[in-house]
This record gives sequence, structure tokens and C-alpha cells, in this order.
Amino acid sequence: MEKLRNVLFILIVIVVGTAIGILMKKWFQKAFHPEISFDQKSHNFDTLYLQENAEVYFVYKNLGNKALKINSVKAGCGCTIPQWNQNSLKPNGKDSLKVIYNIENKGHFIKEVLVYSNCNSSPHHLEISGFVPFNID
Repeated sequence: MEKLRNVLFILIVIVVGTAIGILMKKWFQKAFHPEISFDQKSHNFDTLYLQENAEVYFVYKNLGNKALKINSVKAGCGCTIPQWNQNSLKPNGKDSLKVIYNIENKGHFIKEVLVYSNCNSSPHHLEISGFVPFNID
């Protein structure tokens, strides 16, 4: 009976210890991570009358407590060109990424840009939209 009680006690200690270890690991993963926040996630160029490519800067901040790294930024097509800083962003740091739209494509447009980073919530969706008149040469 004494041996059974000791074995049961050891099993309970192992199960409780394992559960505490798993919970602590999850807490540390949540507590120490980068978190990206954009000032705006969409931009409407409205009507583009100029004969130059349109560009916008999406400003973002690292609200987490670990360095933020943007690994890649993907646009839906070749008419949308993203440019971003390849360096890590410290906690509470601010930076921006530039999105250029090539106005050779006429008419209404809505383009999605995906931002891949080391955040738990990656990827982030950005959007640009507008209209390029057909009579611009």
C-alpha cells in the first residue's frame, strides 16, 4: 500500500510538472515576441492623373518586446512593387515600407500586398486601390 501511494505521488508530480512546463513555454512564447502594428492597412490613390507611378508608405511599429524582422513582402502582380528595410526593428521602433503602383495598367485597381514577418500573426494584409484614366499617355 505504501509503495502504491509513492508511485501514485510520483506520477502526479510528473504530470503536474509537465503541465506547468508546457504552460510556461506557451507563456514565454507569448510574452517575448514581436508584434507589428500598421498606422493604416489600406490606401486609396483615388484618380491618378499624373504620368508617374504612384507610391505610398505604410508606417508600422514593433509593439512587441522582441526584434521584428520582415522576411518578405509579396504583391499580387508585377504592377505593384514593394520595398522594405531588411534590418530588424527593435521593440517600440518605427519604420515604413514603400509600395509603388505602375500606372501602365489603366482602369480601376485593387491590389493586395502581403507582409511576412516573424510575428505570430503573419502575414499581414495591406491594400492599395485607385483609378488610372484611359486617356493618360
